[in-house]
Amino acid sequence: MSILQTHVQEFLVFQTSGLDCAFPLGEVREIVPMARLSCPPGLPAGLAGFLDLRGTTVPIVRLDRMFDLPEQKAGLHTPMIILRGAIRPIGILVNLVRGIVPSASARLLDLPAERTFRGCATAELQIDGDLVHLLSPTALLDADENRMLSDYSAMAQARLRNMKESGDSNSPRPGL
Repeated sequence: MSILQTHVQEFLVFQTSGLDCAFPLGEVREIVPMARLSCPPGLPAGLAGFLDLRGTTVPIVRLDRMFDLPEQKAGLHTPMIILRGAIRPIGILVNLVRGIVPSASARLLDLPAERTFRGCATAELQIDGDLVHLLSPTALLDADENRMLSDYSAMAQARLRNMKESGDSNSPRPGL
């Protein structure tokens, strides 16, 4: 019996921007239909917004933007996968949920370095002839945080550039 079958019993298989992916089912809290998302100003590109899920604010991540995939259009029937998260839940916007697959139905394949999607994919599975990227929720959060820091840095840099161009006397001085 492989390590995959010993530790992971089932996978939730889904598609985002044409890419087949999966999470270990034990990491999934629930799947919810598209709902109104709160989108405050200055929202990083990797976030679709925040979902009010029965009184809990859940950030909804866009894998298409995190992984530089084709733009995913959200619609009325777009599902969101809510992951348990170490501290609080996090949501993932996906095109469709294909279903739950037992690990016995999946064959573990070597993962080429160019297909790790910023280190978020930990394995490649073959399920019914399709290649599916097994994503790590922990690695996904690390990559998302790095992407958001990059987005915030770019916004701050643009703000500084605009203040300098406009001659704003309140612009920060170097070293302060």
